Amino acid sequence: MVPYRVMSMQTIKALNKKTAFQYLKNQSILLRIFLLAILLTPQFARANAGMLVAAKEDGKTYVLFVQTYKHDYYEFPGGRIEHGESLLDGGSKIETPYETAVRETLEETRGSLGQQQLVPVSSPKQLVEVSKFRIFLAKLPFFKLNDLLEIKIPKGKKWSPMREVANYAWVDVNAIQQSDDVTTRDGEKISLHPIAHHVIKAGRLSHWF
Repeated sequence: MVPYRVMSMQTIKALNKKTAFQYLKNQSILLRIFLLAILLTPQFARANAGMLVAAKEDGKTYVLFVQTYKHDYYEFPGGRIEHGESLLDGGSKIETPYETAVRETLEETRGSLGQQQLVPVSSPKQLVEVSKFRIFLAKLPFFKLNDLLEIKIPKGKKWSPMREVANYAWVDVNAIQQSDDVTTRDGEKISLHPIAHHVIKAGRLSHWF
């Protein structure tokens, strides 16, 4: 069989229809195997990481949720693992899930919660895994959400990740049950990402709350 990289259209035309069809079919199968191998590689298989930011106020534990412009529901600050400069050691490589969680939380809180705030109160080992998500715990002092909304983001494409979030919400951890619909600390009715109550349940089993 002629290797794919050197097979020209003239070569394909020279083959009979049955042989050409079989060749293209084989190439399709090889492509599917290649894509499957990528998806099963660890950094792609679990390509989502986030941070469960918890804070206490008036004797209650609240969890921070963000709403991006892309979705109606609220979710934990987080996103996909990327290849680039490592946030924690300055090297260039594929991020660890923990590094992704820290970076995404920094971006989605408009720079308010960054490495200096999150690293001392979290750990790569303190996490729960639900489906394809890895969620890390960070316990912080309570802060006002309006303070985040008032942060001015510099102009330029480089700062665009900090503009992705439209709203923030504190939700009492005890209000996060089987239903995705909850009431925030401010009395607003919102819907959470379906993974939220599974993460909270796993967090309880890990004695986070």
